[in-house]
Amino acid sequence: MLMQDDAAVVDDTLAELPALLLKERIAYKQKHGYKAGKLSASRNWCHIVDGDMQPKICIPNTHGQLKTWKLLARFDTKQPPPWPWDRPQRCEGQKPQGMISGNDVWGVSYKDIRDWLRTATSQQVVERLSKNLQTSFTYSRQRYC
Repeated sequence: MLMQDDAAVVDDTLAELPALLLKERIAYKQKHGYKAGKLSASRNWCHIVDGDMQPKICIPNTHGQLKTWKLLARFDTKQPPPWPWDRPQRCEGQKPQGMISGNDVWGVSYKDIRDWLRTATSQQVVERLSKNLQTSFTYSRQRYC
């Protein structure tokens, strides 16, 4: 059950991810308002919004529901990640700064994390997202490196 401001709880939960992934030798580059998981100088495999990034990444999912995305990562389209991962609609034209894009990009929205935290602990959420991101990193390295 959430007790403090929902947005702060979601941001605090996501802030725990880099430390868990660092244990697996997966590092991020800190940007203004987000962290980028880098494969090379020009290719990112994930994007974590870790604060009040402006502008927010608000685009519909593939079903047309407008969502504010907090976490984006690449996954094999033949083995999609489990809920709460969802597919953002492809951006036509200008995409938000730092946002990764492509057919293999999946995301977790602010609302889905907030709702999940009402039924699970922050630790449970972070551990599962960390495992999902490890899978994403492995896929991305095999696919793009």
